[in-house]
Amino acid sequence: MAANITYHEQTDMDNIRKLREVLKTLPAFAKDYFRAIEPTTSPKTRISYAYDIRLFFQFLIEENPVYKHHSIKDFRVQDLEAIQPVDIEEYLEYLQAYTDPQNEGSNNTKTNHELGLKRKLASLRSFYRYFIQHEDIMYNPVDLVTMPKVHDKAITRLDIDEVALLLDQAESGDKLSE
Repeated sequence: MAANITYHEQTDMDNIRKLREVLKTLPAFAKDYFRAIEPTTSPKTRISYAYDIRLFFQFLIEENPVYKHHSIKDFRVQDLEAIQPVDIEEYLEYLQAYTDPQNEGSNNTKTNHELGLKRKLASLRSFYRYFIQHEDIMYNPVDLVTMPKVHDKAITRLDIDEVALLLDQAESGDKLSE
């Protein structure tokens, strides 16, 4: 008899399965990183980081002539040290509008704005820091790149009439569910 699984548990299990599939496409050394962050991150964070890191390697293959003839699995941890801050800046520029290599043949252009760029750079920073801490590499170009600035969103406020209407609805209970 199967136990009742909550939506959250099912989503976590699905993300873990997706992560395992993505890890098969990444260099072997990436598995060590994801194993290390497992106790402190959610499955959703790990799968998002895995997608970001895979996209970084795909960018290097597409845009960097040094890695033109590489496949993602060919990368070694030492290759991370060969990346320069300008490569990371080019990556951030690339992320503003690109076609996802996983969806070849589609005209699906993806874009990233401030928050997306910041998250992708944060995942790359975390990835590099792990290998710095374990002394696999000695140079971290990601730390030399400025984190994108996230501008504050304007606060949407209710005007006086909307506040009065809201309070009237709450007091009367009209049109409210049980």
